[in-house]
Amino acid sequence: MGVESVLEALALRRAAARAGPECAVTIEGSAIRATSPEGQAAEMSLKRFGELLAPPLMTTCGAILPDGVKLIESRGPVTVWVHETPPRIHSLKWIAGDSATPFGSGTKYRTVRVALPYVVVLAVFEPREHGLQQLSARNECFFRVAPLASADDELLYPALLNCSKFTPPEGKPLSWICTAQMNRAPFANEPDTPRRLRLGFQELMRCLFETGFNFSSEHHEGASWFTESARVDRRIATIEAWERATAEAPTFVLDVPWLRTGLSLRAVLERIFGNARARRPALATARDVARLVFNHAGE
Repeated sequence: MGVESVLEALALRRAAARAGPECAVTIEGSAIRATSPEGQAAEMSLKRFGELLAPPLMTTCGAILPDGVKLIESRGPVTVWVHETPPRIHSLKWIAGDSATPFGSGTKYRTVRVALPYVVVLAVFEPREHGLQQLSARNECFFRVAPLASADDELLYPALLNCSKFTPPEGKPLSWICTAQMNRAPFANEPDTPRRLRLGFQELMRCLFETGFNFSSEHHEGASWFTESARVDRRIATIEAWERATAEAPTFVLDVPWLRTGLSLRAVLERIFGNARARRPALATARDVARLVFNHAGE
């Protein structure tokens, strides 16, 4: 055991002594062991304990970031990539007016060409299968009419099908990207972390823009932000009106009074971390140390 490990061990022993008889924490060799007042015990390696106590801050995990990633924020085991797509005309697969079904395998689509303003996607990565950090199901999408310059910039709701509005919103994403059609196979078991994160992000963007916009959100979550936004401007009241407005002046999307979230990017990130209960463990007593060991023993 090196000098630093010895010092850490002594500090933990002192913490255990101060905490009294509630829990016992012992370190022997490369293992840490916690024993509850009832006699239950759990053990893990010191290496794993150190990772839980002070997880490494994310740089890019060796990943070459996709063009457009403006910000990366981490809290505990959860990391969010903030990606911005500049205004342009998109060719989207949109549910046809004469579709016999509102969503699902029998849905009929047509291609629409519509201008979108700045599209901000928050790709959320957290431990999933086998404890590997990978794309989660908490991803969100927003609009803006100017590029992000600060985490204090406000986000706007996106007038898109498949971007769901939850009612009530507590504990859920504000503008959830429906990923029912996502293919997780390309990244779920990828052993290389940088490649796994990048593949997950690529699949999220494909799922958002290419798999087909339908009325799944209206059926499963109550509403999409496309339906909610129809009243804000006659030029986006219907997809047909949106197509006509795009043909006349594509930059009109920077003048639309999109629905406001009333929240900055920073506030939305804090909301995501809160919903994921992502925080660094605070250790003040042997009971805190023991709880960390019991919760993660066997990983």
